[in-house]
Amino acid sequence: IAANGHAESFGFYQNRLMHVFTYASMTRPLTASQQKMIGGDERWGITPSDPMGTTIRRINTPEGNRIVIRNGWSFDPSMQISPSRIENYVKSHRLSFNRRYPELHDVDFEYSWGGRLCLSRNTVPAFGWVDKNVISACCQNGLGTAQGTLAGMAAADLAMDRNTEVITYLTNHDAPSKLPPRVLSYIGANATIKIKEFRARKEM
Repeated sequence: IAANGHAESFGFYQNRLMHVFTYASMTRPLTASQQKMIGGDERWGITPSDPMGTTIRRINTPEGNRIVIRNGWSFDPSMQISPSRIENYVKSHRLSFNRRYPELHDVDFEYSWGGRLCLSRNTVPAFGWVDKNVISACCQNGLGTAQGTLAGMAAADLAMDRNTEVITYLTNHDAPSKLPPRVLSYIGANATIKIKEFRARKEM
């Protein structure tokens, strides 16, 4: 199983995985004059010093030159979010975008979405044998590209009865800790997120 938080949907790690969403918006393609207005390279990315801050990317593809802005977090144990939830975060994206690019205040967002992360309370992976002929390579704790690739490779080695340093590292952890009851988890996690976002407000 390499389904990250959806390991729970298969009956594993029940009430042990935290399903956190982060949100992003992408502008429509910038016109040639708008690109000239902001100048600089056609493609780049900026990561905030505070992980709760705003990440900005400028992308250049055959479909056009666009800016992608990402900020905002929420804890949603149901693993689902509503369109209205996304719309609320689009307002935050608009403010962040306008602060950085007041000259582009009339550039609309063409796409907005939420993406899911899987975390464990004790920041450990959900890796290893979970049933007969079933290996879990889940819960990357926010480092999906790196940890997910590593866990997938390790799962293949584990299935072949190979022992590697990566397998030793991934299995040398306790299991993901149990979470408090869902209502308490929801209130506590989202309150913590809001506090951290407030502290990172200068980078939002």
